[in-house]
Amino acid sequence: MTTTGITRYTRILALFDETHPTWTVAEISAALDTSASTLYRLIREMVAADLLESTVESRYRLGPLFVEYYRRLKLTDPLVLSGSKFLRPLLSQIPCPCTTILARLYGRTVMCVAEERSSVATFVTSYELGRPMPLLRGATSKAVLSTLPKRQIMSLIAQGASGAKEDAEALYTEFTSIRKIGISETHGEIDTGLVGIAAPLRSTELGINASLSAIIEERTLTEEIRPQLYAALSSTARMIEGFMAERAADAKEVS
Repeated sequence: MTTTGITRYTRILALFDETHPTWTVAEISAALDTSASTLYRLIREMVAADLLESTVESRYRLGPLFVEYYRRLKLTDPLVLSGSKFLRPLLSQIPCPCTTILARLYGRTVMCVAEERSSVATFVTSYELGRPMPLLRGATSKAVLSTLPKRQIMSLIAQGASGAKEDAEALYTEFTSIRKIGISETHGEIDTGLVGIAAPLRSTELGINASLSAIIEERTLTEEIRPQLYAALSSTARMIEGFMAERAADAKEVS
């Protein structure tokens, strides 16, 4: 392992998912092409910090520290605090089965940080709490990207797309349009048969680039419902931005 600092630990943590919830040192060694002796030392440190915990047959799983910090995040993150309270009321404004999602930029991906689902919604969406999603596909992601300055958008496009200049310019034009009208709508870009409609969210003071979106079944979207969806998302997004602005002002007063 030639990496240094925290990357040594995050490469190990990234291996743990629903497909492989536990690992042995030998398995990690093979997956990362790293000597077992190096890993034993790192894993001891991670167990001591509760990043990992040992289980039966010399296997390891994610540790309880993540649960503690998830609670802290819910209590302190300005986007979650400002936006999550609006997700369920937003459902009542949408006249069809729906999932509402609050998402933010996360490295080279977009990640859902809060969600609500109407009781009559039977469809399944790939957007799940804490799951990194594609950067350049889907209304949720495109609305997030539209809040960024051009240089950052073009850099992310170059990293996530083919890199062809004409593709990048076409995508940037699309993001510019989303920023102007305040809504992104895509059909089947993430899940077949589902429509994503999203409004951009931004707080310059807090350094947050995000989006508020509703996911519905394509068969339920009519020309009568569309204006209601657009209006509900846009007005709710502005309220969330207002709450974030208040939190930014409060933070300045405290400091």
